[in-house]
Amino acid sequence: MKNTIKALLVALTALSFSVANAGELTITGSAKASYSITSSDNASAKIDVDKGLGVNNEFSIGASGELDNGMTWNYKQDIDGATVQDDGQLTLATDYGTLGVFISEGGLDTDNSASQSVISRPSDTGYNEGMVDSWDISGLNTIQYHTPADLLPFGITAKIAHAPSMTSGINDYKASGAQNDVSNTNPGDGASFFNTTSAPLTQKVNNMGSDATHYQVKIAAIPMADGLVLGADYLEIGGQDSGSTLDQKAESGSYYATYAIGPATIGYSKSFLATKMTEATTNFLESLEATKMSIAFNVNDNLSISYEQEESAPTLKTSSTAVFDIESTGIQAAYTMGGMTLAIAMNDHENARYTENQDVKDTTFSVAMAF
Repeated sequence: MKNTIKALLVALTALSFSVANAGELTITGSAKASYSITSSDNASAKIDVDKGLGVNNEFSIGASGELDNGMTWNYKQDIDGATVQDDGQLTLATDYGTLGVFISEGGLDTDNSASQSVISRPSDTGYNEGMVDSWDISGLNTIQYHTPADLLPFGITAKIAHAPSMTSGINDYKASGAQNDVSNTNPGDGASFFNTTSAPLTQKVNNMGSDATHYQVKIAAIPMADGLVLGADYLEIGGQDSGSTLDQKAESGSYYATYAIGPATIGYSKSFLATKMTEATTNFLESLEATKMSIAFNVNDNLSISYEQEESAPTLKTSSTAVFDIESTGIQAAYTMGGMTLAIAMNDHENARYTENQDVKDTTFSVAMAF
């Protein structure tokens, strides 16, 4: 693995010098204004309950070109909100697949691939109910290989991503290190490795391992099952054995299925994560399973509606703290007029933040522009 990584890095480094005066430059972006109203029947759930108005935006700078040998290269850099540098990637496409370096980008988890929401999942819209997703390697800096679309039968594609380090500032050249820090404290961010000391979930994953590798497979052309797509992913973390007697290794994965028939599409996914545990570990999140189901219907070329349900079930090890399953449901509608999309999402969260009877409702109106 080390020799392969070195060879890929050398190739991509050479590419970065060879294409300095070649290729095409593009700038794309989006801006969205939203207004959210949140309400609760439980006084204890008044955390973050409010009316909110805001605007967010994202810009992407891209460049692409072709080498003398027919290979193509692509570069992309995102600027998200006020962030100077957000996600970035540099890839080289060949007849045998695509190689790339991804900086805080290139997630391979599939637990949200089944989502058919015309806006975004209930846990990603309006109130932050604290649902924890399966882990994804996109929070780290990785080198990746993607198979070409026509290499394998039945529309099978595979991807593999490797993060050489899980500590701050190792992978990012002359960076502050924040992009490669796994000690994220946002419980709703499935793209980062979950780390919080706030009740009712208590878990820490610092020093969880030395490196990480993520695998993904997708089947998009199943015989006698037109419209059916299947996929799965698995994340493994290396170097967990040092310094302690393990009772359980940290790992994560998911699988999903979608089926399209006429103007309707349905989706189903199941995901899990298991945290690093020693025999002495107590009062920490041991494992979590999530189930997601959704359906979307295209009323016409402009109007789409959808329904989605998410459930997250945590397990704590030897803890006296009671935790409860979160269930979030949402109804969404979106109307597109050229580059503008008008949308509404109405969500209902039961046992928000894994706390009994902390039930919250939110409604979000938005208008988005793409350019």
